[in-house]
Amino acid sequence: MLDIAEKSRMVTVYYDGECPFCSEFVRLLRLRESVGAPELVNLRDATAARTELEAQGFDLDRGMVADISGVRYGGADALNALALLTTPSGLFNRATAVLFSSPVLARIVYPIMRAGRNATLTLLDRRPLRPDDAGWEAMFQVFSLVFGLFAVMHFFINAFDYTPFEVYPSSWVLLICGAALLLRPGSRRVFIVLVVAMMVDAWLRAPMQSNHTIIKNFLLIAFLGSAIWHALKGSRWSDFFRDAAPVGRVLLLTMYFYGVFHKINEGFLDPSVSCAVVLWKVMPWPIHLLDHPVIHYLTIYGTFVVETVIVVMLLVQRWRHWGIVLGVGFHGLIALSGFAMYPAFSTLTIALHTLFLSPEQARRITKGENYQGLIAGLRSWKGAVLLPAVMLFIAWFAIKRDFNMVAFAWLTLAALVVGVVLFPGKLADDEPAASANPEGPLLWSRLGWLNAVGILFFLSCALPYVGLKSAQTVNMFANLRLEGGINNHLIMRALPMPFDYLDDLVEIREASGDRMLQIAARAKLGMVYYHLLDRLDRSPEAKVSFVRNGTLHVNQSAVSLRDDISRVLHPQWFRKWFHFQWVPLANPPKCI
Repeated sequence: MLDIAEKSRMVTVYYDGECPFCSEFVRLLRLRESVGAPELVNLRDATAARTELEAQGFDLDRGMVADISGVRYGGADALNALALLTTPSGLFNRATAVLFSSPVLARIVYPIMRAGRNATLTLLDRRPLRPDDAGWEAMFQVFSLVFGLFAVMHFFINAFDYTPFEVYPSSWVLLICGAALLLRPGSRRVFIVLVVAMMVDAWLRAPMQSNHTIIKNFLLIAFLGSAIWHALKGSRWSDFFRDAAPVGRVLLLTMYFYGVFHKINEGFLDPSVSCAVVLWKVMPWPIHLLDHPVIHYLTIYGTFVVETVIVVMLLVQRWRHWGIVLGVGFHGLIALSGFAMYPAFSTLTIALHTLFLSPEQARRITKGENYQGLIAGLRSWKGAVLLPAVMLFIAWFAIKRDFNMVAFAWLTLAALVVGVVLFPGKLADDEPAASANPEGPLLWSRLGWLNAVGILFFLSCALPYVGLKSAQTVNMFANLRLEGGINNHLIMRALPMPFDYLDDLVEIREASGDRMLQIAARAKLGMVYYHLLDRLDRSPEAKVSFVRNGTLHVNQSAVSLRDDISRVLHPQWFRKWFHFQWVPLANPPKCI
């Protein structure tokens, strides 16, 4: 412990002058008369002092340094040492003494203060003393460009397809921030606001029968976990993104794995009902003219081949670039199908593909003349006309449910964005230097605990095979049927299901007061009984007639089924994640 009785002590405090908290702390700091006023050194101006301290091993972005009689203390130790020298007068000094005079308490409180400091600096758009790694900063810039376009499309699919005309304040923030990232990719402030808005919007809209939404939600969890950790540690922005990126790659590969695995079933292999054929038949002209049994089988088995090849190419370094190209092209083609509003899903997958770029490739993209020309064009009067016009077209055709035209409007921006990623053109600047940091493991984050996000996503997608939730398991247009005692999967058929949620299936005959129940009645769809009870609990005014275990139940509601609702359902916060797909009752199951 510091001996505060020692006389003639000289104190120098080295701090970040652009940090408002640091500046205010040293301004208010009052030391004992035996010490005198400390010498204050703003490290933004004192380059020599900064170099000397860094050489001594101090990370100046993680806290101030106090030099007391030639002994230097950093971070929490610095505040602890200064607290022992403060006068007992004044509220600020007394609070400082209480919080930091104990070394243990100082080490507990200081990371929280540091996180607030780093968040404030980021929101004020002030850069750290130690510059970010250029390669990973470029990686974030490329990713945020595509992610901004995804945010725009995510707004439109929520506002005009999943929940028509149900727009929350967070939804508008999401749209504005997405457009802002198209104009200023790499903006940390915009990205933070966008991620927060997405989290709020996700909670308000859950549960949502959307596979791209669950991928996005797991990605947001990875971002949040990495951000909190690095804010507490006082790390750089590039460290935050570098540690979150492997989780994003795992999410994409998991999507591809289950995108193939779920389709290994009798329905998907049957050209009369296969979703591969259904999606192909509503491709725009002239693609849909290729309508022949041979083409149908090519679309079915081609899906298995292409998605498997993409995974292999992404995992092999020398093939990775072509894996990115093939993956982007494949999902760009899917987006053109008029069967559903696919561009949001496709754009998210494209953003995840950019995480497989190397930092050096990302630097070449951001330094390329095509990238810089695109950003300049979007910020010009041409962009001021193009961006709103495209958004209006997307909204108009989404309202009309003309998904082919939505895709073409999306393609106007997507082709430009993807084009500069795949074809950066000549360097508009000098040849970029290699990234200062190595790339690190492809699929394993340096934050070991953060890898649990990817592992949990993989396990979540397998839950239908144990009889649990079937929605948001990347079971997208796979013709998979596991409900009501029917299992059409060709590999998992003999696996016993320890949970019986999927066995209790009802057929909806008539419905009122709930839009989704009415759609199910018209389409003659089935529902897991748990799913029906959840819908009724959320829509107390709804009435439904359904067949369960061969018995017709007429005009049932949340009131008449109150006993089952209270006995069967979990709390609503749990049901935001635990939910089920609509079930096509035909055999083989049609594509829905």
